[in-house]
Amino acid sequence: MQSAPIGVLDSGMGGLSVLHALKRAMPHERFLYYGDNANAPYGPRPPEEIRALTARTASALMERGVKALVIACNTANSAAGDMLRRQLPIPVVGVEPDLADAHERAGGKRVIVFATQATLALPLYRDMRQRCCPDAISIPAPELVMMVERGVLSGEGPEAFFREKLRPWPADELGAVVLGCTHFIFLRPVLSSIIPGVPVFDGVEPVIEDLRATLSRTDARAHSGAGGVELLSSSDEPGIRARMRVLLAAEL
Repeated sequence: MQSAPIGVLDSGMGGLSVLHALKRAMPHERFLYYGDNANAPYGPRPPEEIRALTARTASALMERGVKALVIACNTANSAAGDMLRRQLPIPVVGVEPDLADAHERAGGKRVIVFATQATLALPLYRDMRQRCCPDAISIPAPELVMMVERGVLSGEGPEAFFREKLRPWPADELGAVVLGCTHFIFLRPVLSSIIPGVPVFDGVEPVIEDLRATLSRTDARAHSGAGGVELLSSSDEPGIRARMRVLLAAEL
């Protein structure tokens, strides 16, 4: 079991940001990444369709013998996380907006959340917001998903988007920003250049901690060996895996 790979899934490219962090934190593990690029983005889709797509991707990873599954997509986890935890015989860990830590760090100042339409509309986020940060400002950002899918990680596009959406709040009124979509993590450098000093939360560290603890409880962690990554995609678009490798190597 220790030598089996860890499955990581996403609607497309975004989960590579989570995989980047997982590789660094767990260097002896083997990771099998599946991006459902043929069906990206998930954000505009209805919940039942997101659940079906996520279940299909999870099934493909299960067939490869993964020992745990990381849902590296806020939208997929919001729609299908609980379902997969009930159905699969392996541990399932999912990323979610880190509102609690953001609220605590904000010190009474404004908390802004960027996410997909589906994540913002589903009960996981709505309940979390009501419970720990009811004054958070929720901003849907589907444009950013497609920028990252195309490999646009800097420049006028993402910079203009963030400046326009944050225009109503001066930087000194912002206590924290939450990136509620793993695609957006690739754009953190752009965001941080616009609001320097404002903490940005992406929900990745809790995933790493949860996965480590879960694997340790079942003695399934790899403690030696070189580790490695295999990249899979539902898309047959030419160059898709080359783009995935570029994103995986990006400075975050």
